[in-house]
Amino acid sequence: MNKLFLLTALFLLSFTFAHAQKGSKERIKIHSKALEGNLIGDPADREVTVYLPPTYQKSADQRFPVLYMLHGFTDTDSQWFGWEDHWINLQDVIEESIAEELSKEMIVVMPNAYNRFKGSMYANSATIGDWETFVAKELVEYVDANYRTLPKKESRGLAGHSMGGYGTLRLGMKYPEVFSSIYALSPCCMDGGSNTDPELMKKLENLTPEQLEQTSFFEIATLATAAAFSPNPQNPPLYLDLPAKNGEPRQEVINKIIANRTLNFVDQYILNLKKLNAIGIDAGLQDVGISQATKKLHGLLDSYQIAHFYESYEGDHLNRIAERIKTKTLPFFSENLVFETGTTSEIVENGGTGEYPAVMTKESGLPTHTVFRPQNLAPFDQNKKLPIIAWGNGACYDSPWEHVNFLNEVASHGFLVLAIGTMPKQTDVRSKSQKLLDAIDWAIAENSKPTSLYYQKIDTGNIALSGMSCGGLQTLEMAHDPRITTIGVFNSGVLKDTGRGMPGMPQVTKDQLAKIHTPTLYLLGGESDIAYGNGMDDFDRIDHVPIFVGNLDVGHGGTYGESFGGEFAWVATHWYQWQLKGDKEAAKLFTGSTPGLSKREGWIYDKKNMD
Repeated sequence: MNKLFLLTALFLLSFTFAHAQKGSKERIKIHSKALEGNLIGDPADREVTVYLPPTYQKSADQRFPVLYMLHGFTDTDSQWFGWEDHWINLQDVIEESIAEELSKEMIVVMPNAYNRFKGSMYANSATIGDWETFVAKELVEYVDANYRTLPKKESRGLAGHSMGGYGTLRLGMKYPEVFSSIYALSPCCMDGGSNTDPELMKKLENLTPEQLEQTSFFEIATLATAAAFSPNPQNPPLYLDLPAKNGEPRQEVINKIIANRTLNFVDQYILNLKKLNAIGIDAGLQDVGISQATKKLHGLLDSYQIAHFYESYEGDHLNRIAERIKTKTLPFFSENLVFETGTTSEIVENGGTGEYPAVMTKESGLPTHTVFRPQNLAPFDQNKKLPIIAWGNGACYDSPWEHVNFLNEVASHGFLVLAIGTMPKQTDVRSKSQKLLDAIDWAIAENSKPTSLYYQKIDTGNIALSGMSCGGLQTLEMAHDPRITTIGVFNSGVLKDTGRGMPGMPQVTKDQLAKIHTPTLYLLGGESDIAYGNGMDDFDRIDHVPIFVGNLDVGHGGTYGESFGGEFAWVATHWYQWQLKGDKEAAKLFTGSTPGLSKREGWIYDKKNMD
């Protein structure tokens, strides 16, 4: 039984990962002015890997926080992202974390800090160049200019492992105006002295740049430390001072190196650390020296009463880093970075009953509206497009909260529904009719924008205006727009005495009815509907366009809140299918001597100027 349970759990876990949404990654080059002219001759054009989350390509207006990740000594961005042999594949780690709902979607950026010395220490020296400026300023400015980021410190995080953890602490405490949250995994170089072993020093003194690749780890680490913290422009060919010469320690050089150990300079930056929104540090217990130094930093932050996350766990320097990033680091930034408001999505009633399960979402380019659309837009192209339906709400509320089931159901049949207002409900705010046309303007612009999720997927030649109650009056007020293909006026009608309306109601008069130029559908709630008399009077007056009125004895509230929008959604969808898509089967509900709606229980109809 236990074995069966385990096998089932493993299958479900592998199924989740196999079907997790995939983002994309790209490796680019960025030219750095700060790295120009470095004495060791490393290129100022630096490789950078940029990971873009799954929704980045699907929602062309959405902006994302950015996590800047710094790799460790002797590593590269290429190794971390699987461009070549690697010990970690950061894209897989990120997407597993998203799939398991441990973290939110964010852009992740990793610069390649591998240089002649196999690591820059993310420091600033004439020998290696100004890596601090490159990462904290040039890289951030480039990413903000070329990707859909949230370009503010509250939406920027910095994290790194080993040398990258050291760089995270160093840059985080120096640039609190750039990054708001930092997380150092197993940060190196936090305390200790400097290696002055005579034999090692003698060997390193005679090295040339061409021999650097053949050095051992501890040899190149000693050189990289000296290049970062004790540069010497008068000492070619490596342009650095070693901590010992001719067998004798050089205290002035040792002092420079020790001064750059994290625990030796952190006190200078306490006020900056207090400016950060969140700080995280961790290390494995078996990573002995680093674990002890990290614990010291934890104690020091406590002594200054600086809030932070600290954890010491079973593990060494490498064996659990992928797991820690997935379960600790990414959730840490998901909690502490500021994400874009108004871009959350919600699946309503399993997406509706239509062929294209829908989603209720928000678009940053249209923050004044709520969007209902098919979840998967891949089926829509030049040959099959999304007609537009702009919707006004009951009481002219600036929120479609009463109509969510109805609007979601309509969208699931292949429509782009743009409802005035935002979710959750804001019943104390009234909207203006112009917002119906604002929605149409936005959709037409998105259809022409190559970077948009909706590029060439919208049928800009088939547009409906619709609304319920006060929203129906908004529809009538804007019905003159020449772009409109059809209108739907639900539980509504023009008041004979416009002065009797509720505050904020459009001042539509009966004269406005003459400006309707499209086929028109009225749906009313029968004689118990307070809009019944006005709606039927409108029907009597409209003689110049095809018009159909359906009545179902449900009162003014209609069936919008019922499952899948109830009868009103079923009828309205058929109307849109006919008027906006030319569906002849859907048309039978309204046409002929005995329209199909007459056979639907409870419905009473009338029509004019229709076959």
